[in-house]
Amino acid sequence: MAQVVGGAAVSHSPQLSMDPGGWRAHGDLELPRIPALGLTPSRRTEGELEIELDPVVLEDRYKACQRALERTRDVLVGLRPDILLVIGDDQRELFHDDIMPLVSIFRGDSLQDRPPGSEVYPSTMESAYRYYHADAVDVYDTSAELGLHLVERLVDSGFDVAQFSEQPRDRTLGHAFTFVYRRLLEGLPRLPLVPVFLNTYYPPNQPTPARCVQLGKALRSAIETWPANRRVALVASGGLTHPIIDEKLDRRLLDALENHDDDALASLPVDGLREGSSEIRNWIAVGAALPDARATVVDYIPAYRSTVGTGCGMGFFTWTTS
Repeated sequence: MAQVVGGAAVSHSPQLSMDPGGWRAHGDLELPRIPALGLTPSRRTEGELEIELDPVVLEDRYKACQRALERTRDVLVGLRPDILLVIGDDQRELFHDDIMPLVSIFRGDSLQDRPPGSEVYPSTMESAYRYYHADAVDVYDTSAELGLHLVERLVDSGFDVAQFSEQPRDRTLGHAFTFVYRRLLEGLPRLPLVPVFLNTYYPPNQPTPARCVQLGKALRSAIETWPANRRVALVASGGLTHPIIDEKLDRRLLDALENHDDDALASLPVDGLREGSSEIRNWIAVGAALPDARATVVDYIPAYRSTVGTGCGMGFFTWTTS
């Protein structure tokens, strides 16, 4: 039978892959759209945020992120997984407004990174683009057998899960999944991928935190009934709060994960899970799937990029079962 060996969770912000001197310029580009998003303002004062934007502080934050990425990678590799089940969101990369499933699982043999070109991203992301996409079409092997098994078992568990075995024409595997391989596990042999897509971003059919807890538990049960002798690690991609950093909410999540407190995870405020912060849902699902693992905050780094509190709450987390 398959064995769940642990997992990891990691932010996938472009700030992880750009010179810290460019963080503020990246933040300046997003400022005009912040009022229209109706996001809760930063809890930090403008004076406090000016200190956060000091070049020395930015450099320290960047270096801390690099160390945390390396430590997270080392733990994940040390689990010796045969397959990675990655829970991530899709930002109109595979799914558009023609269909936006709440949860979907791919059960085919491979998915392709069909690079859209760096011009579709802000100019400040030039150095980060290669950690999202290749220069040409890049193929990711997937486990059709495990994908199909998960779909069947989740349906048995009461989940109306979407499934597909063919990649939509002219659409690409999204950065939530490619980042795990191109950045977190850069240069290492690629393990087969089982992508679980959560619609974290787009109303009205986003899963509630409570439903994410239920999904994580159902995924764990499903994996362990797969008859193949494979070691499976779970990865949550994205988050934490952004584009406005909410350190209080981030730390509330991390505390609940460390304490395996499913009730606290289920009660996280839906209103706080908007825009990029919505990717916290991916973390909730993985945490709920690993109640028997040693849960560890590798690091939490609030990486600000403007005086209105934009940036990304960088989270790095691991679960080990032995």
